[in-house]
Amino acid sequence: MIALAIILGIIALFVLIFTVRVRITVEMKDELLLSVTALGITFKILPKKQKTYKLSNYTKKKIAKRDRAAHKKAQKLAAKKARRDAAKKQKKKEKEQEKAKLTKKELKEQKKKKRESMPPIPSMIGLFLRIIKLLFSGLFKKFHFHVDRLRIKVGGADAAQIALIYVAITNGLHPLFAFLDKYSNLHGVDKADIEISTDYLSEDIVADVKLGFSTSLGGILGAVLKAAFKFVLGWIKISPKPAHSTDSPTPQKDRTNELVSSADKAS
Repeated sequence: MIALAIILGIIALFVLIFTVRVRITVEMKDELLLSVTALGITFKILPKKQKTYKLSNYTKKKIAKRDRAAHKKAQKLAAKKARRDAAKKQKKKEKEQEKAKLTKKELKEQKKKKRESMPPIPSMIGLFLRIIKLLFSGLFKKFHFHVDRLRIKVGGADAAQIALIYVAITNGLHPLFAFLDKYSNLHGVDKADIEISTDYLSEDIVADVKLGFSTSLGGILGAVLKAAFKFVLGWIKISPKPAHSTDSPTPQKDRTNELVSSADKAS
């Protein structure tokens, strides 16, 4: 019964991972608002909730207690860092001692074997580029971008500057939306409140924006696992194969030579 519950729990966890969608909403007007929604629950990231302070937490006794805890934690971290540094130094020292025992010829042979065991650099670069392309296309296709509101008033120091910024924004929006629509999933552009205008009486750019994007955790995990699998297969393919020695004859060849010799003596 316990085993069945564990199995069902694992299955439920995988179903949850591969079906849950996470949506991030960015809204900017008077201040930046950032929230994350998952399973119908919204978590506000920005603006941060103002921390409340209680005077009762700042008595002399409690301050001294926090200082002791902080000092103890700092000592533990320092001791851990010292042990880690000592282990690194010891490992480096042992490596240098092993190198000191080898001759120049042996060191040269060691480096040569190491180079020969690695795939050719052009093949490695090609593999990395293919995996990056696969990962980029696979991950980007999992994202859904949502445009709800995009209202920008362009101000500036003078009319020429305002005109340049206005043209840059208006000319850049269409290619940006086209790129997102081609390589990902773009929603809401037709129904969104989009307005780019100029304000010659202001020196600031005022934005009233509400954007969001959503994705599934399973989609991201699947794209990463696919790229990792392709990388492993590609690395195995381009890795140099171990060379087989052809100097010593095989037992079958030795036996054949013996039979030929016997036949010659008999004749």
